[in-house]
Amino acid sequence: MTIESKRGSFTNAPAVIDCRSRLFGIAYAKEELVIQANCRAQFTADDFSFVVRTLARSQRDAVSLVSLLSDEAERDAILDHELVYRSLVDEGGCLRVSAAFYFYVLTRRVLRQVGVEERALSDYVAAVLLAFSHTSQLRAHPADPVTARSFTYVSDVMAQLAVCPPEQAFVLRTHLANYSLFLSGMFAERITSHAQRRGAPGLSFYESVGQSAYLHVAQHPQARRTDLHTVFEQLGNGFHAVRVALNRLTDSLLHLHGTPAILITPP
Repeated sequence: MTIESKRGSFTNAPAVIDCRSRLFGIAYAKEELVIQANCRAQFTADDFSFVVRTLARSQRDAVSLVSLLSDEAERDAILDHELVYRSLVDEGGCLRVSAAFYFYVLTRRVLRQVGVEERALSDYVAAVLLAFSHTSQLRAHPADPVTARSFTYVSDVMAQLAVCPPEQAFVLRTHLANYSLFLSGMFAERITSHAQRRGAPGLSFYESVGQSAYLHVAQHPQARRTDLHTVFEQLGNGFHAVRVALNRLTDSLLHLHGTPAILITPP
């Protein structure tokens, strides 16, 4: 899957952390595999250099690299700066920024536009987009020896949930919630088209499934151990607003080339 901004593409610079080893924002634990709200933790030296160069254009807004690296609160505020956002979407050609930086800044922007201000939630949603931009994450458990088409439909994941062992339910249900958000947020037009032409489930189905799954996993002890229970609860209660924000992201800022496996009719 190739992702381009409306004004140009972006590329991971040589200094970018090896995303294959990090599995695009997926964090491992002994018993499970869950996405973490960690996009900001994956920013690279090139990302910070991009911010410094961008803000240097304005004498009033210029910032030092030391400030970016040493003061977390100031760094977070700087990432919300209009000049940083505009540089990402307006500059043509390839940008020397990491995918984590790109997704975080754009996701943060559209979520704030719909009134979602929680920074950890922005970080998590950006990590979801980062994870699913890698097609191998379209399956329920990336560690399993299966293909990306193993779970072609959300209903397949739901069916698997009904028979999986209890110790696997948290991982699978979290995947289901993230999957529903990714699909309804980034491919709403295609979902709507399939619903109208083929009688496939519409956006309300994905919203219902995603909301229910997030609220369910928010109560799981493992969510509390990994400090994700608050984010899951917020996503469950605000699923519609987040989905709409991601729709705006794809409509106004991104070209998504290639159809995810879930939306391809099996041969």
